[in-house]
Amino acid sequence: MKIDVNNALTIILGLLTVVGAIYRLAQVEANINAKINRVETTLLTAVDQLKDSFVDRLYTVEKKVDVHLTEYNEKKLFVEYRLNGIENMVKHKFDRLASWVKQIAGFLNKQSNFQIRDDKF
Repeated sequence: MKIDVNNALTIILGLLTVVGAIYRLAQVEANINAKINRVETTLLTAVDQLKDSFVDRLYTVEKKVDVHLTEYNEKKLFVEYRLNGIENMVKHKFDRLASWVKQIAGFLNKQSNFQIRDDKF
C-alpha cells in the first residue's frame, strides 16, 4: 500500500483544517464565555448597587417614620394632658358653683323661706 503525495497532502491539510477549526471554535467559545462573564459581573454589580440604594432609602424612610411616630405620640400625650387638665378645671369650677348655689339657697331660705324646686339642691 503505497501512499502517494497527493493523498498524503490531502490528509495532512485535512488534519490541519480540523485542528484550525477546533482552535477557532475554542477561541469563539472563550470569547462567548468572556462576554457572558462580563455581562454577569455588570448585572451583579448593578443588582448590588440597586440593593444598596434600596436599603439606604428604606433606612431613610424608616427614620422618618420613627420621627413622625415619636412626634405623634408626644402630641397625643400633650392632648391627653390638656384634656385631663380642662376636665379637672371644669369639675373644680362646677363644684365651686354648686357650693355657691347651696350657700345662696341656704341664705335665701333663712331670710325669706325660699325653697329651690330642684331635688339635687
